[in-house]
Amino acid sequence: MHTMTDSWALAWQLVAQADPELLGITALSLRVSATATAVGAVAGLLLGTWLAVARVPGHALLVWLVNTLLALPAVVVGLLVYLLLSRSGPLGELGILFTPTAMVVAQSVLVTPLIAALSRRLVLAALAEGGEQLRSLGARPFTAALLMLVHDRVGVATVLLTAFARAIAEVGAVMIVGGNIAGVTRVMTTTIALETSKGDLGLALALGCVLLAVVGAVNGAIGLLQWLGSRAAPGIAPAPTPTPPPPAVDGPAAPAAQATPVLVAEHISVRYGQVVALREASLTLRRGDCLVLVGANASGKTTLLQALHGVLPCAGRCERLALQPEGRLPRAAMVFQRPFLLRLSVWRNVWIGLWLAGVPAAERHARCHGALARVGLLAEAHRPARALSGGQQQRLGLARAWSLQPDILFLDEPTASLDPGAQREIETLVQALAAGGVTLVMSTHNLGQARRLATRVAYLQGGRLVVERPVAQFFDGEPLPPDAARFLLGELGWR
Repeated sequence: MHTMTDSWALAWQLVAQADPELLGITALSLRVSATATAVGAVAGLLLGTWLAVARVPGHALLVWLVNTLLALPAVVVGLLVYLLLSRSGPLGELGILFTPTAMVVAQSVLVTPLIAALSRRLVLAALAEGGEQLRSLGARPFTAALLMLVHDRVGVATVLLTAFARAIAEVGAVMIVGGNIAGVTRVMTTTIALETSKGDLGLALALGCVLLAVVGAVNGAIGLLQWLGSRAAPGIAPAPTPTPPPPAVDGPAAPAAQATPVLVAEHISVRYGQVVALREASLTLRRGDCLVLVGANASGKTTLLQALHGVLPCAGRCERLALQPEGRLPRAAMVFQRPFLLRLSVWRNVWIGLWLAGVPAAERHARCHGALARVGLLAEAHRPARALSGGQQQRLGLARAWSLQPDILFLDEPTASLDPGAQREIETLVQALAAGGVTLVMSTHNLGQARRLATRVAYLQGGRLVVERPVAQFFDGEPLPPDAARFLLGELGWR
């Protein structure tokens, strides 16, 4: 070519006429990079997920190594793979050097650390949001981490598209292990390099335009996925017409006939480093109880709930006692203040809770149906769980916990931040659960709610359980300790 104008004209002609050589090179590039991304995805996603939850000697070194490999030059990868696949190398007998398979191997090695490092960060961020709640449902750490990949599907797709763009745009590794053989291993990047060095710019420019289009399409897909993810954020979808909750039951179940202990905690303490979040708390939970924990923020209510449930390690004795006359240990479940819901349907969120708890497959359908019907969400079963209103999400958390058929249910401020109507719905469900014989332990700031629901009330302050009494004695009996009395006066100024 003698002029730039001639080169551009030939390039556009090749593209417009779908030149067979251009199409063949493009197709091979797409096939090699897509296959390498798929191979790297299997290895990288599993490695990244494992690194997010592993606690093994040398873990920090492994993380450092993966992050360092992100910056590994493509030519170094090509050299290492060449040494492995050459005739004198350990894998030379495979005879795949200078074939598309060797190019796939090189690009897989290149993108696997990228996928592993980015997926690890995705999983860690998701676990920080909801890992504790999945573990409370029975998920092992690695299972919870894998569920987070399903939960953040948009993030995973973004990682894989980024890896594909990295693979298809690199030139060093495929040049070394592929040999740039015409009709066999010549891909877009190596052809651009070769044709440019020869001064034959027409094909090089045409392939450059195609490569830019591919990379641009990948970046456009990433942007589209992120936009779709933002549209699927909680609260975007309009709330449906509320389904009436089950009929209210007047007052919690009387515990007198079932006053056998089901859980004993003696001198349990929880530390976060040097901070003591719970100090020497002791209580006995009896069958049929509705124990309500009250106290200011950071008084230890949530910590005590999680320690009693067993999801938070504690010092001291915390033991569940066999039910009578069943003779088995009580099952327990917990509803957190903000239930963590996977980005799946309402039905699937309940189903996964049952799966994690080891409920047989034959029972899951009936339990999902019964639990959603009980909380008035059966009509919403196939809606995205995160598109529900706040009150509906809380009811879904109750449904997921109730489907496990717990004997003890821990509730962490289940009506916090809900409007009065949604609060009443949740209280009605709690009353119905208590009437059905479930032992409840609930934290709340609402002392009127404590009066309505509790059989016993415990007041905490500064991580200490200051006083615990039957509900009538707590509000109307002998004077409380000064701290508890001041708390009540602050909350109920009319007393």
